[in-house]
Amino acid sequence: MLEILIIAIALSLDAFGVALALGSRIKLLFKEKVILIFSFGCFQFLLSLLGAILGGYINNHLFDVTDYLSGAILLFLGLYLLKEGYQNQAEEVQYKEFNLLTYILLGVTVSVDALGVGFSILHDLSLVTMLNNSLLIGFITSIITMVALIIVNQIRDFVLIERYADYFAGLILIILGLAIII
Repeated sequence: MLEILIIAIALSLDAFGVALALGSRIKLLFKEKVILIFSFGCFQFLLSLLGAILGGYINNHLFDVTDYLSGAILLFLGLYLLKEGYQNQAEEVQYKEFNLLTYILLGVTVSVDALGVGFSILHDLSLVTMLNNSLLIGFITSIITMVALIIVNQIRDFVLIERYADYFAGLILIILGLAIII
């Protein structure tokens, strides 16, 4: 359970950083905040569950998903987030128009890593446990996104957290990946 909580927090740091970035650049309406919270949490849930089901299918029907493969996937995701953090540091994205496609793209973008985590960590669990863990990941992401949107007015000029969220998440996933491999 502790491992899933740590993973959920690491996965939600992308959503936290994006929510801070959005809230610091534009004034979001209450409705937009609620939709962002729902979008980020929902896509974290859906993609982690999809990854778990896909990983379970591959594990049961094609080849054994070993701890080495699971650890390597987490390690890769961690390195990917470090790369994203480096690239995001150099660019400043402005989101001006919010429509359904924007919410979907933002939700999927902050949740792609959940697919790999579901595949590598949740694949060998029962369907009910996969569902519960994925729900927890989505719920934690929703809560952390909500916190970001609440505190953004107090830290509007404090971009340190936004800038380094991918680094923190990447390091957590790299540590978990290495722990699984070793």
